[in-house]
Amino acid sequence: MKDKKDTLTKLEISRRISQELGFSVRSTSQVVGSLFKVMEQALNSGETVKVVRFGTFSPLLKKSRTGINPATGRDIMIPARRTVSFRPSPLLKKRVNAQKGSQILPYRPG
Repeated sequence: MKDKKDTLTKLEISRRISQELGFSVRSTSQVVGSLFKVMEQALNSGETVKVVRFGTFSPLLKKSRTGINPATGRDIMIPARRTVSFRPSPLLKKRVNAQKGSQILPYRPG
């Protein structure tokens, strides 16, 4: 089970930026909110969002497919849907892998 300490929220991002830059939490919350809004709009319009030294967010269209309802065992049609893929930059991967200890989550296939 995840601890609240294991999750970085928009509010916590705003607080950390506020402390680092000396702006109010309200101001940094507006900036963070605007940043995510711009990213969301870009992805909704089919654009890729690339953040240098961090990674790339790409919109994807998943085709409809046949699946199995685990409760009944019957075939069901899973409709087409849009989703987002994130590919971390090599630098981000290197920095994350440089961290040792319990900060790294265990591998979960799927």
